[in-house]
Amino acid sequence: MAAAERRGQQLSLLFLDLDRFKEINDTLGHDAGDRVLVEVARLLKRSLRAEETLARLSGDEFVIIAADSADTATRIAERIRRTLASPIPINGQSFIVSASIGIAIFPEDGRSTEDLLKHADIAMYRAKGNGGGFRFYRAKMGEDLTRQLAIAKRLEGALGNGGLQLHYQPQIHLPSGRLVGAEALARWQDAEWGLVAPADFIPVAEERGLIGSLGEWALHEACRQVRYWHEHDCPVPGKVAVNVAARQFDDDDFVERMLSIARENHVAAHHIELELTESGMMRDPERAVDITRALADAGFGLSIDDFGTGYSSLSYLKRFPVNKLKIDISFVRDMLTDRNDYAIVSTIIAMGRSMELETLAEGVEDADQVDALLTLGCQLAQGYHFGRPLAASDFERKWLSRSTR
Repeated sequence: MAAAERRGQQLSLLFLDLDRFKEINDTLGHDAGDRVLVEVARLLKRSLRAEETLARLSGDEFVIIAADSADTATRIAERIRRTLASPIPINGQSFIVSASIGIAIFPEDGRSTEDLLKHADIAMYRAKGNGGGFRFYRAKMGEDLTRQLAIAKRLEGALGNGGLQLHYQPQIHLPSGRLVGAEALARWQDAEWGLVAPADFIPVAEERGLIGSLGEWALHEACRQVRYWHEHDCPVPGKVAVNVAARQFDDDDFVERMLSIARENHVAAHHIELELTESGMMRDPERAVDITRALADAGFGLSIDDFGTGYSSLSYLKRFPVNKLKIDISFVRDMLTDRNDYAIVSTIIAMGRSMELETLAEGVEDADQVDALLTLGCQLAQGYHFGRPLAASDFERKWLSRSTR
């Protein structure tokens, strides 16, 4: 840095973090992980020039220093991507190891080692959050990170002090217009910030390790509300659906936790539907088969949420004991104006019918969509056309009192 400043030159700092390295340690052990790290270090060293410096900070984090501009940093990042594209043989198996890379430039992004490392680290997390590759640091990233940390801190407090509540959105049987279920959706009214949108706090919960606590809170609260409605003779027809995050699915005691929460609230599992994400189930399909069978055997209803946005294998789909496919809102929204979306919706409905699965269209907003869905054979839907998510007391007044008359 001192030399670059004397010469009036820039300095590039690249911060590398290996993607999904924890999976290697967890599945093959730390000895295999160490050998992967050694081989990655050799590959990185081989891809750099003599004047570029490589260091391993800790774990699976590496740093590269290059005495030049952003263009040079881009070329280095591309060389690393090409170098790591080749499989690494370990213990008779081959691994493709990719890296997320954050780049900070001296002096624009910091004049101290601490600032450069911090800013390159922030850029690396942005790259990882966008699926890998490399990102240059921008000042707004720091602002965004500060906001995310503040959201995470306040969300953790809200989980502990009752600052969250569930709202319930009706699910409708299209041919009759009857209520046949409800989806429980988390809402957060912060005392200082006001209403915090789920699009703001759900990703933070996932990234900061709070999604498991949030998911369990949601199931607790939904079960408590289901019991209340049953005790007051105004139960929801059908099931109350609760979202399950992919990271919850990774927990070894996930099934037992779900059952324990239902038991604690004295609610039979058949009153609850767990909405599992397509992408979460396909991370480890064989394990997902075992988990979904255990949940189904316990009595839970199961649906695949946001169907069509992931990469389900039909060979696995037929093995999952799910009851319902939820057609993602991104396809339903434009199905009347985009023929590709219409074709996707039509295909999912036809596939569901052939596999004897219910299909539910999300995000239905007008009568024309209802008519088109009915024509295609879709029986279930939810969306603003029928009703917005409501607090439990409002949902009860609008929907449950009516259904029990």
